[in-house]
Amino acid sequence: MNLKCDLQSFVPKKEEINSEIYDLYHRPLCDLRISVIDQCNFRCAYCMPEDPCAEHYKILKKDQWLTCAQIERLARLFVKLGIGKIRLTGGEPLLRPNLPTLIRKLKNIDGLKDLALTTNGSLLSRDAQTLKNAGLDRITVSLDTLDPDLFAQTNGYKGTLERVLNGIQRCEEVDFECIKINVVLIRGKNDDEIIDFAEITREHPWHVRFIELMPTASNLDLSAQNFFSCQ
Repeated sequence: MNLKCDLQSFVPKKEEINSEIYDLYHRPLCDLRISVIDQCNFRCAYCMPEDPCAEHYKILKKDQWLTCAQIERLARLFVKLGIGKIRLTGGEPLLRPNLPTLIRKLKNIDGLKDLALTTNGSLLSRDAQTLKNAGLDRITVSLDTLDPDLFAQTNGYKGTLERVLNGIQRCEEVDFECIKINVVLIRGKNDDEIIDFAEITREHPWHVRFIELMPTASNLDLSAQNFFSCQ
């Protein structure tokens, strides 16, 4: 099984460390996350729920986005400082126009060892092959439940479980070397599915990771009542 639920999985190996930038605890920074868009086609209860969305989130207009050229320049500067891995995020990054073009540009940066992307998976059936052709190394899909009804309830009834699972299957078909599944555990919601996610790794080459619910401005009540510790 490919299951991870510990902080050590996020610690870079010694041979990967060649960084000139450090955090406040003097730990070398080796990974860079770049949000290419703040828009999302889901409204997940713990991230960007529908009701308080307008209050807590001010979605950027297109002319306020970093351009592809600006993102590429920033990436090159960070790689020169020792960053070896870049992860593209959002919002939902597959909503970003011309994303494959950006991926090609980032992939050609000398010194970049790994280029990954985190997605809700709703558009992967359409885009998996294009992303692979552009040079993307790895895919991470946020998938919190294998129950269709709970899936719809969790993401604000904005997508279907079947569509996401088909997208993950498509990633297998186009031969992504690593497919990770991030499961945010919520007590009383999906914590009874831990074994189900463990079992699915027997059938598919997926790396399942259980993630703690992180409190944000829009989910303080949810996180206080339903937090499920990795321990």
